[in-house]
Amino acid sequence: MESEYQEQLANSQWSTFATLFWGTLGTKTPAERRYKTRTCLAAGVLICWVVFALAVHFRPKPMIFVITDLLWGTVITYIAWELRRYLFTLDELARRMQFEAMAWTYLTGFVLAAWLGVLAPFSHTLMHWPFKQSLLLLSPFFYFLLEPVRAGWLYYLSRRY
Repeated sequence: MESEYQEQLANSQWSTFATLFWGTLGTKTPAERRYKTRTCLAAGVLICWVVFALAVHFRPKPMIFVITDLLWGTVITYIAWELRRYLFTLDELARRMQFEAMAWTYLTGFVLAAWLGVLAPFSHTLMHWPFKQSLLLLSPFFYFLLEPVRAGWLYYLSRRY
């Protein structure tokens, strides 16, 4: 039984690198290449804006913060839209694996958020660490922190099927 499982892992039809790095199955279709290219362009625009904002020392602050917030939301929405377009081009098994990986990622993020919510009061009462409201500005980064979790779940599922 164990040798069958090891054989399945070795003979998987999906690329390990593409699964773990890009969160795709490595099919090298035009839709997958389009998704990768457009995701990189969107992330590049965001990185350029952050570098620009740092270069001008966030002056004028209100305008820079508003543009940064709108840009974060726009980029994340665009990446999600491109992922949706990519998913519609997959066959049934690959699409099912992607959606199952997303469901497990959602549950993993939910559990982690719940435990952070449980532990937050203890940080102040036991360790005397005050909660800083500025940490809430990091919320868009949490999306990117969950992406490796999704890639890990996708890798696990791609080896199972």
